[in-house]
Amino acid sequence: MEELQKEYSELLSRQVFNAADLDYTLLEHHTSMLAQLARVSNSGVTVFDLYARKHVFASFNFVDLFGPCVDGVNDRVHPDDAKPHLRNAIEALKYFYAGKGNMKDYKMITEYRIRNTSGEYVRVIEQFTLLEPDPSGNAWLALSLIDLSPDQSAFKSVKSSLFHLKNNTFIALQELYDMHMAGLTPREINVLRLIKDGLLSKEISEQLFISVHTVNTHRQRILEKLDVNNSMEAVRYASALGLLS
Repeated sequence: MEELQKEYSELLSRQVFNAADLDYTLLEHHTSMLAQLARVSNSGVTVFDLYARKHVFASFNFVDLFGPCVDGVNDRVHPDDAKPHLRNAIEALKYFYAGKGNMKDYKMITEYRIRNTSGEYVRVIEQFTLLEPDPSGNAWLALSLIDLSPDQSAFKSVKSSLFHLKNNTFIALQELYDMHMAGLTPREINVLRLIKDGLLSKEISEQLFISVHTVNTHRQRILEKLDVNNSMEAVRYASALGLLS
């Protein structure tokens, strides 16, 4: 878990903010709307500041529903759900950092268990969306809506997906994780590193002492495994996953 927390922190640190560019009156502008949203939906609503790394808004009903909002509900996640919950957040960040999607076009939907104010574990559904980017396009203020799940059965696995707001499609984050765990072979990583260095297939074949046909087969398999359209996307995505470091 400690390694995952470190990786998550490192991913967040990839964004470089200029504090002078952050206009916090934007948050004030949203406050009344967020309070109304909490009132109408009876959801717990929070805003997380990715620059300050802290919650800067919690709805009036959050404490009654889910307890104090010091760290959202992260300090109350079920021990069995904490690791997959964080792992899925890491997969989502890698997906966006690789340029495979624009964060403002998606929301992350996760179902997991937290400890409520009575000390009992309940299943919740959290919807996580980008509220405001900074002027440079960094993900700055993130909006979270948390509701009790209608499914309070003994079903225990964490379910998490990215939902595309424009075309109504879902990406299961567990499937992304499974795909990355299968990973590229050492030879495929070598080929991709050489592609990153600007070498053509013929040059790669000469350097690795394999045929051009074999190089092209590796290139095709890399695209399939990373689910990308071309070599540049493959380099960008593999770099975001840490495969080329």
